[in-house]
Amino acid sequence: MLVRGLHASIAVVAAGPAARAAVAAAVAHQAGARSLSPADVEEQLQAAAAAMVAEREAKLQDQRAAVAGAGQALDSAAKAAADAASESTRAGDDLARLDELASRLAAAEETYEAAVRADAEAARSLAAALGELDRILGQRHSASTSLDQARQSREHRGVPEAVLAQATNLQAALANAESDKRDAVQQADETSQAARAASRDALASLEAAHSALRAGMAGIASGAPEWGTGVPLPGLVATYRDKLAADAASAQATEAQAQEAERAARAALDEQQAQLEELEGAGDGPLAPGSTVATWLNGPDFDPDEAVLADDAFRRFGAPGAAELITALAGHGCQVVYLTDDPDVLSWAIGLPNDVGGATTVPTAPGRRPALVGG
Repeated sequence: MLVRGLHASIAVVAAGPAARAAVAAAVAHQAGARSLSPADVEEQLQAAAAAMVAEREAKLQDQRAAVAGAGQALDSAAKAAADAASESTRAGDDLARLDELASRLAAAEETYEAAVRADAEAARSLAAALGELDRILGQRHSASTSLDQARQSREHRGVPEAVLAQATNLQAALANAESDKRDAVQQADETSQAARAASRDALASLEAAHSALRAGMAGIASGAPEWGTGVPLPGLVATYRDKLAADAASAQATEAQAQEAERAARAALDEQQAQLEELEGAGDGPLAPGSTVATWLNGPDFDPDEAVLADDAFRRFGAPGAAELITALAGHGCQVVYLTDDPDVLSWAIGLPNDVGGATTVPTAPGRRPALVGG
């Protein structure tokens, strides 16, 4: 629809307040025409300001939710890091406990083996000393037997002095040798007893170390290994230690990953918190009235096929601002009839090319009103 007799695009009409009111009232109920007043513009600006406040509040709420979510993620990451650190500590403690107990067992086993060897050597020395003593005693018995045989062979004539002297000398030599060998036996026996006691003590220490190892294994999370009866072979202990070392290394790697995840979660929370503080500190910001109204005029609220009679609706923007908004509305396809008594706006309209728009006046006779015709 178009207003008859006016430019089809932009018609700036010189009219005072009374004339503008009459025209606006005449158009108010005509189909195909729409009136636009400063109050309409103010209402739109207020609505835009409210929408901007609501949008900012929505952004704040979203950002607060993002901060809360980042906080929860950090809590979860911190808990996971703490659990991983605990697991890593436990695995390290298990490995250290095994190393301590295995070292004690290895030392006790080595001491026991040395004690058994010393006991065996002392027993061999005692046996050798006893053998020497037995040999001396055997020689004494042989000497006595020889003397008896010599005496019996002489019947009652007696034993020659030479034989008696030889027997006496042999007896003295054997007595000295026997005394020495008895001392050697005594010393070897004492050494053997000491070695036997040391062997028993070493065995007790080995059994205690073995018991401590078995008891210590009960506290390891991965469970005690199947070592069978008796003291485990060093190779079995070493194999189990390799497993605990691998578990400890894996737990340390998991702890490092969890710590990195916690750092990333903390950084994300700091970033979200900084964004929230930036939003809170920015405030609502100034509303750009000109661009806000221009966006509204080019929106779906205005039908390109209707005529818009604007009752000096853009006067708050001054002549340049009003010219821009009139042009924007006309560019949307509407016929813009702009009623004003602003000489600057009228001067602008007068200078428009004929195919763009122009300025005119409105009759003020009673009963006259704009007539609409089909476009």
